[in-house]
Amino acid sequence: MNNIPQDTRNLLNIHVGDIVSIDELDYEVQGLIKYNDHGWRWTEYKLKDGRKTYWLSIEQDDDIEISLYEEVVAITSTALKVYTYKNIKYYMQEGSDAIVEDLQGNINAIKGEQVDYYEYSDEDDENLLCIEIWNGEIEMSIGRWIEDYNIEIYPRS
Repeated sequence: MNNIPQDTRNLLNIHVGDIVSIDELDYEVQGLIKYNDHGWRWTEYKLKDGRKTYWLSIEQDDDIEISLYEEVVAITSTALKVYTYKNIKYYMQEGSDAIVEDLQGNINAIKGEQVDYYEYSDEDDENLLCIEIWNGEIEMSIGRWIEDYNIEIYPRS
């Protein structure tokens, strides 16, 4: 008989209301968006630490890629090849468009909505920058890679 609970949480099934601890800092999951870029899928979880909004991005390729982004004030109106933000130079790694396949919680988007996105990293691939364009409105975030062993998930009770 299998004693593992059916609702055991992992990085691919975090629920709205759960607490996610990253590097020993706790965040409440307020929402999630599932994206589809022409068959390539990933999930972003909207996290709050009481004052700031963060996005935990989970992509599953051969391995799981995890990044944590913090929303910042956009410094641009277009997606350039190179940006300098707070003395860090970021280079565009990819740009495409995706459709919102699903969403839950406190999310300012609708199912089926399209977003253009551009992902950047610095020369050492340590610092990340993301630009999303939603119906002409630009959102910008800065982030970093996270190792899965630095994340703990506490299901809502």
